[in-house]
Amino acid sequence: MSCLTRNLQRQLMRYIQKHNAELATLQPDHLRELLVLKGVCPSDVTADQLSVIIQQAEHA
Repeated sequence: MSCLTRNLQRQLMRYIQKHNAELATLQPDHLRELLVLKGVCPSDVTADQLSVIIQQAEHA
C-alpha cells in the first residue's frame, strides 16, 4: 500500500465501517468504482488495496 497514506487508509476504513450496511454486499472492484465516483477514494487505489482495507475494517 505504498501509494496510500495512513491517514487515507484510516479515512477509508472509517467510511467503510460507517456505511457497512450498504457496502457489505459489494465486491472490492465494484466498491472501488463506487467510492471513486462519490469522490471518497482516489482512482489510483487498487481493488486489492481496498480489499485489505475492508478486512481491516471488519476486524477493527
